[in-house]
Amino acid sequence: MKFRFHNSILLILLFAAVIAILSTLDSDIETLLKAGIANKKPAIVVNQVGYYPQWQKKAFFRRNIEFIAKNRTDETQLIDDQTGKLFTTLSLGKEVIDSGTQDVISTIDFSSVTQPGTYYLKQGKLKSAPFKIGTDIYKQPLVTLLRSYYLLRCGVEINDSITGISHPPCHLQDAAIAHQDQYHDAGEIVTTIGGWHDTGAYSKYVATSTVAIARLLNLYEQYPDLFPDSQLDIPESGNGLSDLLDEMKFGLNWLLKMQRVDGAVYRKLSGKNWPVGLAPDEDNQPRYLYGISTPETAKFAAVMAIASRNYQAIDAELATRYISAAELAWQYLDRQPTMKVNWVEGDDSGSDKYLLSDFDREESLKTDLDDRLWAATELYITTGKSNFANYFADHVDQVDYTLFEWKNPAPLGFINYLKQNRQSKSDELTAKIESKIKQRAELILSKINQSAYYIANDRFIWGSNKMTAEEGITLVYAYQLTKNPAYLTGAINQLDYLLGRNHFNKSFITDIGKNPVKHINNLYVRAKGILIPGLVVGGPNGDGQDGMVVSNRGQLSYIDDERSYATNENASDYNASVISLITNLIVADSN
Repeated sequence: MKFRFHNSILLILLFAAVIAILSTLDSDIETLLKAGIANKKPAIVVNQVGYYPQWQKKAFFRRNIEFIAKNRTDETQLIDDQTGKLFTTLSLGKEVIDSGTQDVISTIDFSSVTQPGTYYLKQGKLKSAPFKIGTDIYKQPLVTLLRSYYLLRCGVEINDSITGISHPPCHLQDAAIAHQDQYHDAGEIVTTIGGWHDTGAYSKYVATSTVAIARLLNLYEQYPDLFPDSQLDIPESGNGLSDLLDEMKFGLNWLLKMQRVDGAVYRKLSGKNWPVGLAPDEDNQPRYLYGISTPETAKFAAVMAIASRNYQAIDAELATRYISAAELAWQYLDRQPTMKVNWVEGDDSGSDKYLLSDFDREESLKTDLDDRLWAATELYITTGKSNFANYFADHVDQVDYTLFEWKNPAPLGFINYLKQNRQSKSDELTAKIESKIKQRAELILSKINQSAYYIANDRFIWGSNKMTAEEGITLVYAYQLTKNPAYLTGAINQLDYLLGRNHFNKSFITDIGKNPVKHINNLYVRAKGILIPGLVVGGPNGDGQDGMVVSNRGQLSYIDDERSYATNENASDYNASVISLITNLIVADSN
């Protein structure tokens, strides 16, 4: 009885407080209150790395109702971080509700500020993270992102003076054949040492390795001067070869070991158990090569063709080896015209599946046509052979231009074909590809316009951060085709989101930004309490497979927790997408 009485008094007081607040607010804020907006801690969220002088520069002021009621200001201060002095006063945009998070936010536009420096935004006692304006502000973040591949190398000693990360050579027994096939007995050892540890564990995947290497080699192919020797301070630095090419060669040479004598390619390499609590060199369980697949074989063919043309002028013998492997893979695909995946129940007990599953449900995973189309495109560009050109022409209408990812890698083939044939204005195929890209870009812009946070991706599933970066890359491509500034601005918005201008006021990359993700789901990090800089995490995932987040909450289905493999795990292809987005934006700005 006493408990009920106190509850009643509390409810009356609470109701009176709400009425009092409502009486002081205008009709727009009343609408926000009635919408049931959560009482979130106020924050000014920015891109925590910063902005090029000519870029659009926008921050968001996220407020709760209590803050709005007490602080009726329409201005924010931009402060010089070095002197602490006021640089300028900025107007706040009108409060809006973000449909994805129900956040109440106002835009702070300081695009007119172009003077290089370090700044922060201030509203009363509330401050944003510091950020920079300048033309060299992404130099170090790019190095950090690229160096992470070296720190994840498998099969070699790591002894890095910059980060202090070190371990003896690991996984020197890689690997035994998991299931008998026509070329190997089960348990037979096939030398497959090398490659990179992936997806926060010590497994190695053809799916992620191929698309990551392709993304990065594609950057080198376009902008070789941006990736010099000694850029990354890795063991190969100083050999006269781009450090990027050195690192990609490490991954490529592992991929070569995954090819069977008939040209088919094994899908992945891992143990049967998750080696929780162990450093790479402490993981001594038997490790296995799991079945071949035509999707992986086609991805392999594509990336080897790309590699061949990138290394041709540097190491002709190696380039020949790459293109020979690519054509051998295509010969296998010719003999196996329908999709084939050798998968057995239990293959995924200690690793990720990377096939059609409850996690990955896209229609493109029901076919390998997109993978074959990508392979044919890259083989045509490298060799000039008509059979590859004919395959591309015959199938281009059957594959959509969507996200470039392991689930559908064809979009990179579209882009590369277009760049190879851009002088052929009468080419019907180039016209089709341009149309596909523009249609996708318009779809992306419509999604940005529906998000108060200007996010291009509205599918918050596994790897949503990579998806966001890839949508940004498509917008840069569309900008290159049309010079429509809306596309470039849209792409910049995606980078802003990834680097802290989001609901969580958090950079989704370790050790980049004032408030980066800290509790990454990575076996090595967790086992030894170390920091691996420059790892991009998956991001919000409404499927919440690990049970660590509330499901189906869009952007809100995220937690910075080392136990959350569904949202806070890193993967090699995530990094490649963010590196590509940053690089393409830098180049677009300079042009």
